[in-house]
Amino acid sequence: MTTENKSISFGSYLKTIRIDKGIDLEDVSRKTKIRMDNLLLIEKEDHARLPDEVYVKGFLRAFAKAIGADGDETVRRYLRSLQFFQKATGGDTGFKKNGKAFWIRILVSLVAMACIIVVTVFMIPSFQEQHTTDNKSDQPVANENNHDVAVKDPQGTESKDDVVDEHYESISEKLLLKINTIEDTWIKIIIDGQNRKEYSLHPGDRLELEASKAFNVLIGNATGIQLTLNGNPLNVPGKSGQVVAVQIP
Repeated sequence: MTTENKSISFGSYLKTIRIDKGIDLEDVSRKTKIRMDNLLLIEKEDHARLPDEVYVKGFLRAFAKAIGADGDETVRRYLRSLQFFQKATGGDTGFKKNGKAFWIRILVSLVAMACIIVVTVFMIPSFQEQHTTDNKSDQPVANENNHDVAVKDPQGTESKDDVVDEHYESISEKLLLKINTIEDTWIKIIIDGQNRKEYSLHPGDRLELEASKAFNVLIGNATGIQLTLNGNPLNVPGKSGQVVAVQIP
């Protein structure tokens, strides 16, 4: 293992290998039976929201096996990162998680009990009122209510259609990625999870790529290129010479 790879923490380590091999996160989820939200938390290294350490170790070994990475090395990186995180937060992460879960269960139980009491108190009077209303034969009132419903339904349907049309238009928009090279670097790009391209770039080189869903970009020099998506500049994290993985959008 190179010195460069040793500097990458556990989440970036797994993500870099996954993208380099062209493996989608959905494929990892299917192979490992690990939920997508947990896989995303692992790649983001979100210790505060990850489950207990014993579960995370199992997730990491399964994740590493699915993409051909070193499971033991991944766990070592995780434990080292967890130790720094616990020092920064006072070492009470587990207590906060358990305490929060306990109070959430108490709150849910209290809300459920309150709902049962409310339903019990008002169920009989409401039933009697409904029964009395059903027995009334006031036809003009019934016609008026039906008229109100008939007027409101078309408006509601039209509003939903407008929302669906706007959502469809936003989804169908193509993604145009422009790459401007300012330092020597190499990049590997996966377009829509299928089309894989590799480039060796020099200052002044420009690329324009189009996708329907997403780009996964592995950059050999974090400061070597500038990215623009549909005319909007994108921030590339990292320092000069650092290997970084960027998922767009």
